[in-house]
Amino acid sequence: MPQTPPVSTAALPPGRRRILASYSQDAEQASAWLRETLHTFARSAADALEQAGAEVVFVDAGRSADDPVALVASFDGVLVLGGGDLDPAAFGQPPLAGKLYGVDPRADAFELALANAAIDGGVPFLGLCRGMQVLNVARGGDLVQDLGPGTIHNVESSTSTMTGHDVRVLPGTLLAAVYDRERLDIRSGHHQAVGGLGAGLRISADAADGTTEAIEGYADAGGWTLGVQWHPEDPDADPAQLATLMAAFAAACA
Repeated sequence: MPQTPPVSTAALPPGRRRILASYSQDAEQASAWLRETLHTFARSAADALEQAGAEVVFVDAGRSADDPVALVASFDGVLVLGGGDLDPAAFGQPPLAGKLYGVDPRADAFELALANAAIDGGVPFLGLCRGMQVLNVARGGDLVQDLGPGTIHNVESSTSTMTGHDVRVLPGTLLAAVYDRERLDIRSGHHQAVGGLGAGLRISADAADGTTEAIEGYADAGGWTLGVQWHPEDPDADPAQLATLMAAFAAACA
């Protein structure tokens, strides 16, 4: 992936929504496979947003020296993408030995601050996979550190193989309004999950085994806040699913 330029706050053409997209682009803690996958997924997400009329600017969560609050104030929406595990210290738990990968406390602090700044400032926020976990922890929730291999979410001892399963979309939620469907077939690969919910959040999708698959902010709290545990930006996922989600996000950023 080309070197990401510094974040710019220059004016864009009228009508273009400015969306900040965050992930750790070349984290030393991540494997070469994970880094390459993150680049591919990030480009896929950005392409869908650009098709929806948005302008995407990437920021490297693990290396940025920018102030997250000031950054959010310069954009119309915030997207936090996938990546390594959150440091359990961020949600008050000791780490499970041998179960975590790609932990980067600096990236955690940056993205947790992005999420809080977006929500507190009424800026639309979308989190994908790790991004959903960031959302939950930012609002005071915690995570299940390891679901274990051989589940419907994670078929191996690593998350290097994506798997498919369906999720139930709960009625009356933002996610239900986005997709207008009761079930979605999704692509995922994760060994962690949302545990206790953060303040102001509710579950909007779950899996057959009870794992939380999407969370969102309450409608009466204002704003547009959504996180999904799966990867709609996986090139092997249904492209219509990604296009629908990103069109809704871009519209909320208008």
